[in-house]
Amino acid sequence: MTIGQLRAAVRFLLAPGNIGEFDHIELLEVIGTPRGGATINVLSIAVLSEGRRDVAETERPEFLTERIRRIDGFRDWSFGVARTFRPVAALDSALETLETTGRWTLSGRPLGTGTLRPEPAMFAPPDGTVRIPLNNVLKNNFWAGSHVFRLTDQEKTPFAPFFADRRRLQALSDAVSVGAPIAFAGLADLLGDVLIQLPVTIMIPSVTSPRGAKHTEIAVTWRYSSTPRPLATAARTRWDELLTGAAVHDRFTDSVQLPVDSHRQPLEMEIWDADAGILVGATASTSTIKRIAFDMHVIQHEPRLFTAPDVDGKPVAERVELTKTTTSLVGSAADWDANFWLGRRQDLEERRLLEETRDFVQYRPQTNSSAEQLRALADVRFLIDRYGQTGVDLWDPYLSAEDLLRTLFWCRHSGAPLRALTDGRDAPRDDAEDCSASQGSAAPRPSFPDRQRAVLERDAGNCEGLRLEYRTRRGPKGWLFHDRFLIFPNIGNGPQAWSLGTSVNSLGQAHHILQRVSSAAMVVGAFEDLWSALDEPQHVIWRSW
Repeated sequence: MTIGQLRAAVRFLLAPGNIGEFDHIELLEVIGTPRGGATINVLSIAVLSEGRRDVAETERPEFLTERIRRIDGFRDWSFGVARTFRPVAALDSALETLETTGRWTLSGRPLGTGTLRPEPAMFAPPDGTVRIPLNNVLKNNFWAGSHVFRLTDQEKTPFAPFFADRRRLQALSDAVSVGAPIAFAGLADLLGDVLIQLPVTIMIPSVTSPRGAKHTEIAVTWRYSSTPRPLATAARTRWDELLTGAAVHDRFTDSVQLPVDSHRQPLEMEIWDADAGILVGATASTSTIKRIAFDMHVIQHEPRLFTAPDVDGKPVAERVELTKTTTSLVGSAADWDANFWLGRRQDLEERRLLEETRDFVQYRPQTNSSAEQLRALADVRFLIDRYGQTGVDLWDPYLSAEDLLRTLFWCRHSGAPLRALTDGRDAPRDDAEDCSASQGSAAPRPSFPDRQRAVLERDAGNCEGLRLEYRTRRGPKGWLFHDRFLIFPNIGNGPQAWSLGTSVNSLGQAHHILQRVSSAAMVVGAFEDLWSALDEPQHVIWRSW
């Protein structure tokens, strides 16, 4: 889609009565300003709205938040969110200016952007059983849905710090949400973009499935000022990526029945203006409620009384109020039908896939067998090979030079930045081993960093293609940690991280679980915080260059 095509599509939808009776634009702009620099667009949302016909060309912006200054990674920047009301005609004028000059001026003044390119037109339905991510930033999109046009900043260069540490975007989103109900922390792909929202307001659709019926009823409530017109609709249900029901009706005004049973599977639906061909309503995939559980919590008269030590070890009398929970189910009981067996199949398939991708692996060592140790090390090396092209971080309080030789040294990706972080602690040993070691030598034991350097100087080989830095917590900087993670911080579509479940020195020696973590960006940020804090020469044990 070109900007010219976008302008034509918007003009067509804005014709009075096509999808609404819009008389102004509510423009929300999340903006950022570096000290001494020009203000740039972080995210703009232009919502076509109704009920304010007196908007003038000279409307001034209203700032909905105080200046937001403390966003890590953006030193000497300030952020904020501004709302400006604009006449409808200003949108076409702004798109024309963008087409001819490349500047975005919908607020009445230029706003710094990257090169904005239009994406194909979209329609955002309200949330159903499936949630629509874009609804986190659209305004009140819970009736018929909205037409959405997106102008994308494809490079997003100023926002690199947000992608380097996702906590920064969460911090900005939280600060913005104080003044404006938009939550864009999970929508980093929208940074630098402009969204144009045209909600459908001429009617409100409803979808119902009468109990026991094998059909679905679609009804339309027309707005009092809108003229009813012929509509067309289509609906479908899916199961296991198969189409289990589908129907269309090409001419109705107020209601229609479609022979699609939505009791068994979620249903999705669209409605068009039959003559103009405009999409005027849609639903996301939505399930019919079959059973509801009610939990009732009754407080018991007698509390639990006991004594527990506080953080200083002093005994403290404690009291816990107890509740008894009973659950009542309303609706039909679950059957051992095809859905039940599909769930079993998906569970088995998921287990297989999780092990293949190493997203979840259990290790159960047997007595006098090293098979699980070898398997665990092989799995770690598999992950390093698969995801380590852009860098690997290894975080373990007991990480040693021997552990690095067993793991990061096996990275096949030449020049990939490898970082290893230890707490400078020797792995726990049993009492007999400690006693034997102390009796065997009267000389003072070298420090932990010196012992690690000695091993690496002896065994590191030629370090060809190896870019590894090994740091330890030492002195007042940093903090104690107990984390054990294998982290891939620089993957293009977002960081990945695995919890090792045990230290590298004990992989596969006792039951533990290797699993991918869902909050990888948070883990990456936590590692980066500690790594950055340990920035003095005394913290560097060894570098390969």
